Amino acid sequence: MNPFVKLWKEEKGLSLVELIAVLTVLSMVMGTIYAVISYGFTAYNKITVENSLRDEADTVMSAIMTEMYTVGPTTITLIPNVNGIKLIRNDLIDVRDTSNSEIYIESSAEGKTQVIMVNSTLAHPDPEKQVVEIKSDLNGSRIQLECNGIVNCNSGLIVVDLHLQQSDNKGVLHALNLKSRFGF
Repeated sequence: MNPFVKLWKEEKGLSLVELIAVLTVLSMVMGTIYAVISYGFTAYNKITVENSLRDEADTVMSAIMTEMYTVGPTTITLIPNVNGIKLIRNDLIDVRDTSNSEIYIESSAEGKTQVIMVNSTLAHPDPEKQVVEIKSDLNGSRIQLECNGIVNCNSGLIVVDLHLQQSDNKGVLHALNLKSRFGF
């Protein structure tokens, strides 16, 4: 008879020590595999939320920059009692071509924080309101003005300080702080 067949016909089992050794090695391998997979999913969720926050920060900043370059302000002032700035463009040739644009961050009635841009001109006094919708919370975000003038600034820096917060699907809060400065 073949020796391999003889081994299968023997009814010899594993000893308790061999069984414990196999289970110990198996549990260590399975624990390592679980830790690697768990870490991978956690890192994936974190990167997904951070990319979402960066996309929203880019959306807000590009909307503000587009408004700045569209208006081409000659003067910028802070809006009293509001977290924002007012862009004023006075045309030296045609006085009727004066335009105003306000950019501010406000909390809505639903508890959301939004970036709002209101544009109006003397020729069309009906203001055009644009709301930048984002999913993140903007609490603590500010738009500031750094210049030598007290009320009106003809040159200086606009400082946009964004504090974006968003929770992932496990309820972990992720935050991104972005501070941008640009001159005018």
